[in-house]
Amino acid sequence: MVKNTKGGKGAKSMARKSFAAGAAGFPVPTCDMEQLAIVTKMFGPSCDVLLADGTKLLCHIRNKFKGRHKSGNLISLGTIVLIGYREWEPDTSRKNCDLLFVYDNLQTSSLADRFTLPDIPSDTKDFVSDILFDNFDTSHTHTHTHTIDDTTTTKNGGSDALFDDL
Repeated sequence: MVKNTKGGKGAKSMARKSFAAGAAGFPVPTCDMEQLAIVTKMFGPSCDVLLADGTKLLCHIRNKFKGRHKSGNLISLGTIVLIGYREWEPDTSRKNCDLLFVYDNLQTSSLADRFTLPDIPSDTKDFVSDILFDNFDTSHTHTHTHTIDDTTTTKNGGSDALFDDL
C-alpha cells in the first residue's frame, strides 16, 4: 500500500478504488485463440460455453469478473462471452478456456452484425425464453364504493348542519 507522505490535497488522488471504466469500445476476437461463445451451464467458478461450431468448452472465470467488479459482468445462461484458448495446455478430452469479456445486450446486437454468434442450445432455450417480464398489472383489483347518506345532526345551538357543510 502506498504511504501518504504528502498529506493535504495530494491525498485526494491516492484512493482510486471504485472508478468507472471508460466506454471506449468493447473487445472483439482478433486472432484464432479468441472466440465468441454462449454460456450453457454455470458451475460457480467456471461455466460451460458453446462455440459457433458446436464445440463445448470449460470456461474458467477469472478474479477480474468476481467480487467488486461482478456487477457490470453478470454471467448467466445465454450470455455471449469472449473466451481465450489455453495454448499451453495439451490436447485433452475436455478443453479449458479463460473468460476475457462479458457482452451486454446492446453489444451483442452490434456483434451479430459483424460475427456469427452461436445459437442458444435447445435445452437452455426453453429456460431462457420462457421468462417474460412486462409492466402490466395482471392482478384482479376490486373497487368498493361506499355512499354516505346526508345525515342531519344538531349542534349546541340547535341549528341543523349537514356533513357536507362541515
